[in-house]
Amino acid sequence: MNKKYYAHSLEGRPVEEWQPLVEHLENVAAIASEFAKPFGGAEWACLAGLLHDKGKESKAFQAYLRRANEIIDEFAEYYNGRVDHSTFGARVAYNISNQGGKILAYTLAGHHSGLIDWQRHATHGLKYRLQEKKIESIENIISDLNIPKLLPINCDQNNFGFQLQFFVRMIFSCLVDADFLDTEKFLNPGNNELRKNSHNLEELNDLFHDNFNALRKFSNKSKVNQIREDILKQCLNAAELSPGMFSLTVPTGGGKTLASLAFALKHAMKYGKQRIIYVIPFTSIIEQNAQVFRDMLGDEAVLEHHCNYINDETDWKTKLSSENWDAPIVVTTNVQFFDSFFSNKTSKCRKLHNIANSVVVFDEVQAIPVEKLQPCLEIIRELSLNYNVSSVLCSATQPAIQQAKDFRSGLKDVREIMPDVKGLFQLLKRVEVSHIGKQENGDIAKRMQTKDQVLCVVSTRKQAQDIFEKLGVSKDNFHLSALMYPAHRTRILIEIKKRLKEKQKCRVVSTQLIEAGVDVDFPVVFRALSGMDSIAQAAGRCNREGLRSRGEVFIFEPEAGIPAGFFRQTAQCSERLLDKFKGELLEPECIREYFLNYYWQNQDRMDKDGILNICQKAERGNIQFEEIAEFKMIQNATEPIVIAVEDIAEKLIEKLSFAKYPSGILRQLQQYTVQIYPYNLGELDAYLESNKYIRILRLSSLYDEKVGLVKDVPEYLNIEDTII
Repeated sequence: MNKKYYAHSLEGRPVEEWQPLVEHLENVAAIASEFAKPFGGAEWACLAGLLHDKGKESKAFQAYLRRANEIIDEFAEYYNGRVDHSTFGARVAYNISNQGGKILAYTLAGHHSGLIDWQRHATHGLKYRLQEKKIESIENIISDLNIPKLLPINCDQNNFGFQLQFFVRMIFSCLVDADFLDTEKFLNPGNNELRKNSHNLEELNDLFHDNFNALRKFSNKSKVNQIREDILKQCLNAAELSPGMFSLTVPTGGGKTLASLAFALKHAMKYGKQRIIYVIPFTSIIEQNAQVFRDMLGDEAVLEHHCNYINDETDWKTKLSSENWDAPIVVTTNVQFFDSFFSNKTSKCRKLHNIANSVVVFDEVQAIPVEKLQPCLEIIRELSLNYNVSSVLCSATQPAIQQAKDFRSGLKDVREIMPDVKGLFQLLKRVEVSHIGKQENGDIAKRMQTKDQVLCVVSTRKQAQDIFEKLGVSKDNFHLSALMYPAHRTRILIEIKKRLKEKQKCRVVSTQLIEAGVDVDFPVVFRALSGMDSIAQAAGRCNREGLRSRGEVFIFEPEAGIPAGFFRQTAQCSERLLDKFKGELLEPECIREYFLNYYWQNQDRMDKDGILNICQKAERGNIQFEEIAEFKMIQNATEPIVIAVEDIAEKLIEKLSFAKYPSGILRQLQQYTVQIYPYNLGELDAYLESNKYIRILRLSSLYDEKVGLVKDVPEYLNIEDTII
């Protein structure tokens, strides 16, 4: 190839210092090939790298590159504006092989703009670009490439369409990331240096055990802590097992967060896994768990990546790592993880290849919405089958997602890490659960008034506020809701924990945000009838440390009824089990039957958007990537509103107007932010100020220090505290 052909220019520098096209193609081919090795796709990724920018060898593109740098030479006469350089390589691959070449063509045509449909309409889609679109011819035609005809994966005839689009997406990920990295290395070598990872999993494993042993010195020798030690031992033993799918079923308070990390570190070292990824559903636990991992492994080892996490713009290393998840420990959300596997965007897909050959821990796996369950299970299944991933389904209330007679689409060959789950639940039984029937809010308030320390958890904000108000005015009474900004909730939780520890009076009414990851220990808990998993989570806030012989948990049915939709359906599934499993409502058999009933009722809604049907139609290679990308874990994203009723929030907003790097201030303001659904914003728009970056509520009359945002916003029927 003539050295006059270049891939990238340097502003203000002569063409002799630009990056030769042949060098870029070979570099990208080598990097992409290395990325694809864990799933056998090295040959495919190498070809994609060699072809992706082949269209830059056109005289028109070289003229465009020179015109952009105000250089006039022999290419000047060929200038014809901006040039489509990605279609040429796609067409070359397709002309060589309309089977394997077609697979490569998706990645080549979309390596800048994203994966496109095979055909959307007459002039949009890969088919049009391969067969009809006019592009400049190139003298140096490639015709001797050996494009594979067989995929390097275990294929399932009944699921081949899904597997095919998945494989294309993974090759696309390898190509896009390799292209970004080689381009960055040439144009911005400083950033490339920052990407170098100074941590390896062996060092992190040693550090984990050093820090864990230090924690042991300060822990008491209670029965619960002894059981936690045994859970850790079982996880370390199971880490020796061959890669695949695992479940870790541990009652709330059993220490599964650190035990699962110990498993993941040892398993990753033994089988050469490249990183550990934690996938978590709730804001109330993702930040907490990420901090636990940082405390054990160091700040630089842990990448936290979700839309609520704003990087400091001066922290370039974290910013760069979040682009492709090149970090030893990644903590992310269900939404970020699963949405990326159905996205067609380069920015979302770029990281996917780094999930291959990893340990992925799905914490609180029962929180996957039932209407998205089947697409999510297919992702977990495919990663294990063909991409060398060991998955850990981690929960205190393990859902019945394994394949069964009544659930054919469930997962097969999932190995439970705990050898005696039923026995473990018996050992960690710390509460007695009673059903007290229908109760008015006032009756629950009266019952709470007779207790010195008591927690009541309900499913709606309206009911939480009503019970709290009926408790009466007292410094001993507290309220928690997601309509309180985080700094406010944190202050209340600190006071609650202090009072519990010092055995002072403490009565708390909360929405379900307290059920996951909030470490509190009450002697008595009331729970409004809900899904059995939520009841178990609420029970996990009762006698958590086992310091009492038994805690008391009371289930009640709100006299006013349960809102229609998710809350009512899950409550009805639980109600059927109250008599059958009386005295054993928290046992694994009851939880399993609850999920079987719930899934059976919703089996025709487990792929509500029909995404798997669209994927399956791809079996002949006609893949509709843009249609598939309509999958979203959450359809109605929330809008952040800063509650500026504290001086510190006001001062941060003032700084924001003049900040050179606003992300650091925005990150601090997250502590003063609540999330509102767009369809509820009309209730508040008259009171909101707009900033370049945020919406602000300054009126303290709309924010009550006891209950949070008090404007009459309609009830949300969505699961609270779920994040994007």
